[in-house]
Amino acid sequence: MSTESGDSGDAEAGKLRGKRVLVFGGETALGRALSIGLAEAGADIAIASLVSGSDAEFAVNSAANELWALGREAVAIVIDASDPGQVREAVRQAEREIGRLSAGVVVSEGVALDELRALLGQRPVVVLAEDVTREDALQQVVDQL
Repeated sequence: MSTESGDSGDAEAGKLRGKRVLVFGGETALGRALSIGLAEAGADIAIASLVSGSDAEFAVNSAANELWALGREAVAIVIDASDPGQVREAVRQAEREIGRLSAGVVVSEGVALDELRALLGQRPVVVLAEDVTREDALQQVVDQL
């Protein structure tokens, strides 16, 4: 469950305290790793799936358990992120459970980005390339916060 010592999550410990981030693609390897890195840096995380289904539900709930083990607030949300209505509800649920979001992060294509950007207004929406490393993804998000 823990990450290797010396990674960017350790270097950024506490830097994101008080920040709340909604990560879409939490069932992917990058989404999970990024969520953990953000939590290690002090952020509370809403971790949402890209697709609905039992595999995605298991993956985001498992990741949320890791975030709780790190002492962070976390919520797992299973949605079809291509559906603007479900993205809207995910943002609402995240803000009800962990507070006003500081940013949204998308780790894959297929998310209703226009809806997400409209809901977050001036708050950053970081769209990551699928081949980005965990460290680079974490740095991109930190730079926006």
